[in-house]
Amino acid sequence: MIYFCRIKNSQFYMKKIALIFTAASSIFFASCGDNQDNHEGHDHATQTQEQASSMVADEVVTTIALTGGDDMQFNQKAFTIPVGQEITLTLKHTGQSGKETMGHNVVILKPGSSVSDYGNGAVNAKQEDYVPKAMADKVIAHTKLIGAGEATEIKFKVTEAGEYPFLCSFPGHFGMMKGTITAK
Repeated sequence: MIYFCRIKNSQFYMKKIALIFTAASSIFFASCGDNQDNHEGHDHATQTQEQASSMVADEVVTTIALTGGDDMQFNQKAFTIPVGQEITLTLKHTGQSGKETMGHNVVILKPGSSVSDYGNGAVNAKQEDYVPKAMADKVIAHTKLIGAGEATEIKFKVTEAGEYPFLCSFPGHFGMMKGTITAK
């Protein structure tokens, strides 16, 4: 009988603890709501403009500066370039891992090429830095494979308007490290 009372009491206390936790959580999350403070010391308008300018893909550029780190993300995913002009593309690896475990490159494909098909086809091309010669007919240009702290640069031209997909062809990266270069 004593054992039964002990179980009944522990269930009561557990319910009480759960109720207190739920109430405390509700108060905490309610306090995280819409903050209308002035935030003196920084300018939201400037921050928004800076963010927007770094994300604008309609601005025609002749220099593309990409970074990629251990989070497997390029800093930008879309660019617009002029047809027939030389384009300079730089890639900087901002992560901590070496190219054997977290290498990055940029492979620019011809319009209509599939990023998935190329990425899957490059998996077994370690000796070619994951840029297989067997798929060269799909490639406009590519950088070398780099690791932590390294940078690489290429120059290329496109002669036709269109959308040129680009990716990192290191195994498993193309799902997140991809984008589009639009030539006008």
